[in-house]
Amino acid sequence: MSATIGYVGFLIVSHMTVSSTMLVLNKAVLAAIPLPTIVLLCQVGSSALILWLLGKFKVLQVDPLEWKTMQTFSLNAVAFMLLLFTNAKALESANVESVVVFRTMSIFVTAYGDFRVLKSKALDMPSLAALGLVILGSVAYVLLDKGFVMTNMGWVFAYGLVNASYPIVTKLVINSKEMTSWGRTYYNNIMTFIVFFPLALVLGEYQRVAAAHATRGTVTMPAIVLLVGSCIWGTAIS
Repeated sequence: MSATIGYVGFLIVSHMTVSSTMLVLNKAVLAAIPLPTIVLLCQVGSSALILWLLGKFKVLQVDPLEWKTMQTFSLNAVAFMLLLFTNAKALESANVESVVVFRTMSIFVTAYGDFRVLKSKALDMPSLAALGLVILGSVAYVLLDKGFVMTNMGWVFAYGLVNASYPIVTKLVINSKEMTSWGRTYYNNIMTFIVFFPLALVLGEYQRVAAAHATRGTVTMPAIVLLVGSCIWGTAIS
């Protein structure tokens, strides 16, 4: 039992660390390369490629691509795409601390959805009290911190809403198909890439890439290093 609790604790702390640092890293990448859709395509595409290679060489157990499974994961891919896109737009519209506040407050919505949609056990009073303290801390931060910056409330609110809904959608998809954890991550990334690619064409960011190349020259090496680092870190958070 202690080993199990220790392992779960390790996963929770690891996810919190990677998730928090990913926000800062994404903010830095978007400041250097202000093309959110292109950046996100690089991140999910590289994650899918890394997992495919690790599965090909038997380092990890990754489920092979199957058309029926791809259809199952298409809904989750759309939700993941919306999560990444609203996160990028929110980081463009506000500082990292502001985005973290709204993401923290979305936990309560996720817990309610887990109870209503997935029919999970209702939260007990200690759990509700803990969530209440989290929300009070977020509100206190907004009221007291002078560094709280937000230029577009819409994108930050949209990110909080999608962040609250995404775990519910993911759990529904996971429960519908028996897969390895790495296989689910692989499908999630590759399907997100497939869904996201047309959006990049519609938004015309490839034209902004050409314009940036013409006016400011090629992307700098520090920007490329940040992008590569975010792709590696994105695989870790997946």
